[in-house]
Amino acid sequence: MRILDATAVFPVQFPRTVPRRREDNMLFLLTLRRPGAAPMAPLPGARAIHRRLTATLVALLLSGTVAACCTTPAAPAATPVSAAPAPAAAPTAPLAAQSAAPVAAAQAVPPMPAADQLPDVDLSSDLLFRLIFAEIAVQRGEPGAAFTELMTVARQTHDPRLARRATEVAIGARALPQALEAAGLWRSLAPSDGEADQSYSSLLVANGRYDQARPLLERQISTASNPIEILDRLQRVLAHAPEPAQGFALLEAVAKKYLDAPTTGFEAQLIVARGAHAAGNSAAAVAHARAALALRPDSELAVITVVQLLVEGGARATPNEASAAPANGKDPGAVARAEAIAIVARFLDAHPGAMEVRQVYARLLVGDGHLDEARQQFEELLRQAPQNPDPLFALGVLALEAERFAEARGYFERYLEAVESSADRDLDLVYMNMARVAEGQRRFDESLEWLRKVHGADQLEAARERQAFVLGRMNRVDEGLQLLQQLPASTAEENTQRILAQGQLLRDAHRYEESFALLDKALQANPDDTGLLYESAMSAERLDRIDVMEKRLRHLLQLRPDYAHAYNALGYSLADRNIRLQEAYQLIDHALTLAPDDGFIVDSMGWVQYRMGNLSAARETLTRAFQLKADPDVAAHLGEVLWATGDHSGARELLLDAQKRDGDSDTLRDTLQRLKIQP
Repeated sequence: MRILDATAVFPVQFPRTVPRRREDNMLFLLTLRRPGAAPMAPLPGARAIHRRLTATLVALLLSGTVAACCTTPAAPAATPVSAAPAPAAAPTAPLAAQSAAPVAAAQAVPPMPAADQLPDVDLSSDLLFRLIFAEIAVQRGEPGAAFTELMTVARQTHDPRLARRATEVAIGARALPQALEAAGLWRSLAPSDGEADQSYSSLLVANGRYDQARPLLERQISTASNPIEILDRLQRVLAHAPEPAQGFALLEAVAKKYLDAPTTGFEAQLIVARGAHAAGNSAAAVAHARAALALRPDSELAVITVVQLLVEGGARATPNEASAAPANGKDPGAVARAEAIAIVARFLDAHPGAMEVRQVYARLLVGDGHLDEARQQFEELLRQAPQNPDPLFALGVLALEAERFAEARGYFERYLEAVESSADRDLDLVYMNMARVAEGQRRFDESLEWLRKVHGADQLEAARERQAFVLGRMNRVDEGLQLLQQLPASTAEENTQRILAQGQLLRDAHRYEESFALLDKALQANPDDTGLLYESAMSAERLDRIDVMEKRLRHLLQLRPDYAHAYNALGYSLADRNIRLQEAYQLIDHALTLAPDDGFIVDSMGWVQYRMGNLSAARETLTRAFQLKADPDVAAHLGEVLWATGDHSGARELLLDAQKRDGDSDTLRDTLQRLKIQP
């Protein structure tokens, strides 16, 4: 059974505990990139640099001095990061990758020190020129030259503002050791500046120097008017720390005294839960979230956090953890989802108006395959907030999955009407679903029209691929093949997907020899590709080359022993030919342990039960399969069993109704002919 992407129904972001403020310290907002993370924001533009430079120069000109905390210039205290160029010379080695971008938070400018804290240094033309040179170097993407010049001048003048600016430049270039050096100078020149102190401790963390950071952080948190806000900021920095486990240990240590305090316990527990999650420590994350929920049992935020961490923790389970699953045989993910559903259900019993929790509940039910129960929850959401169009979309998707096409069309049309004036809505997914509805109703021209409306990058290739299959259903197979061949394929994986689609299109058109030849050729070049193994096996089965099919499916199962549909395909092909029935039963039974709610696998079990002569069990199993997946092949099997048990009227009604909905099924057509059923 195909299960829709639950995140497309109601995506739930990880809940926050403390809202961000615009005036957040630039370094506490620092987001350091780990390998594979998204790139950072671009370097500040010319206008931003011009504003900063102008503000600095105006302040200098008005005061006639250059800022520092002492009056005696000092020689440089450390070797510059790169060779210090003369202002007129070309820049030397960059501070970091010249194209690297700073985090947006680094653009925040803390308040300047008071005038009585500034040194009495004349603003000479040489000094002014060096400041301008540094800012122009930043503008030109040469942070190494800018950093060196700023640090040199800051040490000579003892100006904390210049050290602060050097810190910003280093952060912008992602040169964290140099940023720490600059922040240390800034802090030494302005020991009473809280911004400098916080920046220095944050950069200690960013550089993985947790032992040095801990006492500073503990002091900052203990003296803060709002320790929770500081903890929250710290967690966001530690989420991107070089060593996640050590970063979480630091967070847990500095938060310890606040976890059980009446005024801070709830927020602190959630912050630490989020930190554990970021570090990949699922057990600690769930434990701290549960502690928060125990402190405030009525909190929607806490219950959502608990269930999300439970589900994500179950999904992260390693093979060793899976082998230690409870004796009921379920994997950790299934156990976690079941517990999450139970927690949310209890909460909603006590708080039926908690709409965000109900959204999460509906999404959990969808993800666990309980589509009828999920539909009831979305209907309740629509009843509670009829002005919210999102439940309409969710109900449309659920109706579509159940192949209730007229019902799905109604929901999607209402959704489109509700959001037609919303410029921020991406409608491509709605167009894709409307195309599926039209195709299900055999309105193929309309389906193509909906697919042609799709233009966004996320859905465009899927829409073009679907167009090819709709053309195939219109007996325009060669047009569909041409469309698939024209789709771009920039990687080997994408090329394989194009070949798989062409093979399926040919098989659907009963051009089995062409399908097998195409897939077999691709498989020779990539013999361990599981998709090619499966699809070529299915084409071989259509050609009655059972030996080839079995060989490829068993090879696939060696590569993917958890591939439920491979077990099912092999078992069903044996059962359908009425051979090796006991082996077929065992294969399908194993597939069911891997995917107990898959309608097609349940159908296979009912069919092998029928072949083995167990009509009562077959009828019960196939009835459940049809409830899970109202597919014409499933209807054909159930109809045949109904006929065999003497329920001719029930079989006739079921089979003719399936024919009206989708008469393209070979299995359904053969069953109707064999039983001599006509409209």
